[in-house]
Amino acid sequence: MHKIVNVEIFGGICGFVTTVHAEDKSGYKASFRLDSECPNWRKVDEILGGKTLNMMTELFKDKKTGTLNSQVLDVSLKTIPHVSCPVISGILKALEVSVGLALPKDATITFVE
Repeated sequence: MHKIVNVEIFGGICGFVTTVHAEDKSGYKASFRLDSECPNWRKVDEILGGKTLNMMTELFKDKKTGTLNSQVLDVSLKTIPHVSCPVISGILKALEVSVGLALPKDATITFVE
């Protein structure tokens, strides 16, 4: 049985909520779908949603070249006008957990005055 991980991300000041549905495809491969109020994240879902991705390539730099060849980052940075959007890391974290490379634990960004 393949593990499915669901993550809900509140984008912040934009007010948009995006839900990531990440599914283990076995052998450190996974796919994701997005349900988002944000039109830009809906575009990312059109491009990458449902596509099987290699998590070792998505999450880690190439040991020989030191380069990162993440399709999630590449497509997101070309599509999303606001590169600090927390959805980028939320997608990657959901995928990471879905294949068993991390345990599920909430992460937060808290502004302290």
